[in-house]
Amino acid sequence: MSHRSRAIVSIACFVAGWLWLASLLRRGDDTSTRLRPQWVGKGPVEVLNSTLGFQKILVINLPSRTDRRDAMALAGAVTNLTFDWVAGVSGDDVPERVLPADSEGKQISTGNKGSWRAHMNALRRVVELNLTSALILEDDADWDIRLKTQLQVVALASRGFLRPAKSGSSRPLAGHSPEREHLGNGNDATAVSVNDLPAGRQPSMPPYGDHWDVLWLGHCGTDLPSSDPSGVQQQPALVTIPDDETVPPPAHLRPHPFARPDEALRSRFPPHTRVVHRVTPGTACSQAYAVSQRGARRLLWLFGTETMTTGWDFLLRHWRTKKAKTAEEPSRTRLGVPVPPVCLAVQPPVFGHHYGKGGGSDITAPGGGYLGSEREMTPYVRLSVRMNLGKLARGDGISQLADQWPEPDETDR
Repeated sequence: MSHRSRAIVSIACFVAGWLWLASLLRRGDDTSTRLRPQWVGKGPVEVLNSTLGFQKILVINLPSRTDRRDAMALAGAVTNLTFDWVAGVSGDDVPERVLPADSEGKQISTGNKGSWRAHMNALRRVVELNLTSALILEDDADWDIRLKTQLQVVALASRGFLRPAKSGSSRPLAGHSPEREHLGNGNDATAVSVNDLPAGRQPSMPPYGDHWDVLWLGHCGTDLPSSDPSGVQQQPALVTIPDDETVPPPAHLRPHPFARPDEALRSRFPPHTRVVHRVTPGTACSQAYAVSQRGARRLLWLFGTETMTTGWDFLLRHWRTKKAKTAEEPSRTRLGVPVPPVCLAVQPPVFGHHYGKGGGSDITAPGGGYLGSEREMTPYVRLSVRMNLGKLARGDGISQLADQWPEPDETDR
């Protein structure tokens, strides 16, 4: 072959490669990693895998709800996620004798008993398989098609929050300060932008940092941290993610009846800001949360065997209440010093409950600012996978997807 022929073949291969790459960028399966340029390529690459940087994604699904499994399986397929299924439990199949002793005499609904047992089964799976971490989803969860890039940046914020101490362990970015015991509505807590965190990828660190117990990634709503009455948990900083186009504009950040309003988020930070902070008593619903092996063991022991008095999400958010803390104290000491749970929340959440037409969630109808909405929707999620499932299944790209929470001057696409 002549030099001219080899040159032509090389140019043809180069052009073909670029055309192939361009075709991938137009496909729906690539949209999960596309955000504004300043976020592209940032954060640990492990988050881009099929389990979002966790060892497994566990999805709780009641066997009779084949419709939900179908939808969830398809949603996972179009976003390149791999699920392991955990059978949901009907509350009628949970006998009183298996509940922790302190549940006796409490008004616990049948639905709460079933939900509790299903989540205990998921935690037990994490413990039995000795997983380093797992993301636990309920089968009506929804997410943005750009989830993987979202979580890459959340992972940067989480790593910053759990900044390694000189000893090699992790500690909250802002330490406990006695003179700041009584903070109001989180307005005095130190806010640090993810852009200002120390540089360096720290390849030896797990994707979301180390020494955490729970990452609450999907909820109905939460509030910013204020003072900690226990005096045990270190007062954390707020790590902000600015200019995140996947965050709905302020007009679409609504209060939920089980959580405090998003007013602090709207009033304190510029539009399109996401915040990572410790879990607060205002956090409600448990459609998506990650646990470490340490966190799964703690939770399974405490709430599987010691105490169960209300719904699972309320138990989870009050892990640091006096009763739970006292019960767990003997099992979580290090050199005689209590080790409080390290639980972080993301606000607004990156996962949300998907409500089908007419309010399709088995748990509750949309509340607060969404109350009375009869249309299909997912709070907080802009380019919803569930809302765009048909388009994604046929291979439409990101430009064809509908934004359910557009900017005020835009029209629905």
